[in-house]
Amino acid sequence: MAETIIKNLDCETPMSIHDEVLRVDWYKAGEGLYGDYNPENPDDRELLRFDVYVMRTPEPWDDSDDGWREVEDASYCTNMSANAPEEILEKALRYIFSAYRNVIEDYPNISVKRLGEGLSWISESCFNSQNSDHVGE
Repeated sequence: MAETIIKNLDCETPMSIHDEVLRVDWYKAGEGLYGDYNPENPDDRELLRFDVYVMRTPEPWDDSDDGWREVEDASYCTNMSANAPEEILEKALRYIFSAYRNVIEDYPNISVKRLGEGLSWISESCFNSQNSDHVGE
């Protein structure tokens, strides 16, 4: 299945990747290192959350229904900075997408909670080309 990536770095959903079945979004939810992001705190930084959706048949009576449904237990704040370079954001999003793509055919008959919990630790350093132990390659 062909993947499509959509980038709009200036909005709450700066990047999204999807195919015919699965969609994963980066989302700016106002979260930081210490809970709510505080731009006044020089030690804080805005973090990204990933949200996962699965395609279902749209409701015929609802013109605004695009068919995408949230995957239960698949929305997690990460250690990924909202200011990370675009290339790193894309590598990380593709990595998350691939991890969910491997299990989504069995959803909702399986829980994806542990998968999401594990992926929540993703950070820029995981995908930095200077880091020989990064997960992105």
